Amino acid sequence: MRKIVILLLGFLIIFQLGLVLAQNQANQQYFANCYPDIQSIRAKQAFSKTVMYITIDGEITRSTELMVQDALIKGFYAQADLIVFFLNTPGGELSAVENIMNMFEVSGIPICVFVAPYGSTAWSGGTYLMMASHIAAMSIGTIMGSAQPVQSGQIGSSLEYVGQMLSLMTFHARLHDRNQTIAQQFVTINLNLLPGTANNTGMIDIVAKDLFGLLQQLEDKTLIRYDSPNGVLAWKLVPTADVGNYSGIVQQVDFAGISDSPFLYYYDKPVQYNVLSIIVNPYVTYILLIVGLFGIIIGLKTPGFGAEILGVISIILGFAGLGILGFNIASILFFVTGFVLFLLELKTQAFVLATGGVACFILGAILIFPTSNWLITYNFIQTVIISVVVVSLFISGFFAYLVYKVGETRKIAKELDIASLVGKTGKSKTDLTPKGTVLVASEEWSAKSHDGKLIPEGKKIKVVEVKGLTLIVEPVK
Repeated sequence: MRKIVILLLGFLIIFQLGLVLAQNQANQQYFANCYPDIQSIRAKQAFSKTVMYITIDGEITRSTELMVQDALIKGFYAQADLIVFFLNTPGGELSAVENIMNMFEVSGIPICVFVAPYGSTAWSGGTYLMMASHIAAMSIGTIMGSAQPVQSGQIGSSLEYVGQMLSLMTFHARLHDRNQTIAQQFVTINLNLLPGTANNTGMIDIVAKDLFGLLQQLEDKTLIRYDSPNGVLAWKLVPTADVGNYSGIVQQVDFAGISDSPFLYYYDKPVQYNVLSIIVNPYVTYILLIVGLFGIIIGLKTPGFGAEILGVISIILGFAGLGILGFNIASILFFVTGFVLFLLELKTQAFVLATGGVACFILGAILIFPTSNWLITYNFIQTVIISVVVVSLFISGFFAYLVYKVGETRKIAKELDIASLVGKTGKSKTDLTPKGTVLVASEEWSAKSHDGKLIPEGKKIKVVEVKGLTLIVEPVK
């Protein structure tokens, strides 16, 4: 039985390694499968473009950062001409916002942040993202602003901190030739702007109802990077007819034809995005750490009930949520912890260890697929997750059966205590020649005659010795 368990563990490990090896092949096929018509479309449409669009809805966290990173890489390999981020956010983590801003700035693909649909907001961190985008757009009935920083629940509690945020906002506004005075007011007086005012003051480039309207307005526009009057190389969206009025242009992107039968590619969020967004929530992280600490304490006092396993899992998730552990490191820890728990299960047969091992494998799988340098399809990711879950549940079922059978054996051994049958009497159920079956203590047992001679069926016998589960008997005279 132990060999079977080890084989199952080996299979699970090989299965995980196989997924990594299959990844390389999947990457090569990814865009061939996802974009079979791109080349044919471009052959038929002289000005057709590829537009990738993605939604950021809710707080901006490190899970959002990972998602944006993954999206930009996929957009690069898809040869996207424009990436549009539909934005609706109250703000988010400063580090995540800054990292996304830096990704926007170094992106080789024009980035458009589009506050849409109707009723959406780009408050706080959302406004910072707009300042770092190549094209800023808003839909009717939306709002941007309220970017004054908050520390320890108080607005602008540190003048130094406010100064840093002010510099961040104006620096990126300057890199995109936007109104720096208005940009400063987002931070200093919590200014809010509606689409019309934002457009008139030079904070955004386009007001559009939807994505199609946005692309239509880009038709006669060109994105240039030039020596701005501010003394820096700045990006600016200008009418194509006016490009000649700007000097020192080092780069330009013409959007002519972008609304003419564009290939629209919607970015499917990674499977684990929602899980990660829960883990990085500060309230959830705090609860995980508290549960983890108390779980370990309770587990040390009352081992065998699984509290310590729950504690370890919660601590790993909490550290991942705080950013102390990266998600990839956390996933490796989960796999290692799960493997150790399975090995311990072989010794203890407590079942709760196997259950914890299954949970660790599943959590590890969720955290590791996909990473930003994995170019795999949504369906492939779903297949991976389902496969890992099915294999884990299969192992869990096997251990449940194993523990059940072991428990039954222990129960029988405890109730009958085979060694106590020595001296008991019974009768032979079959001829013992010299082996056969006897009835002792209302149970049938394998038996063997003491002297190797025949004991006929129905003969009264006495147990003189026990060897394993076989009774050594002799006839009663």
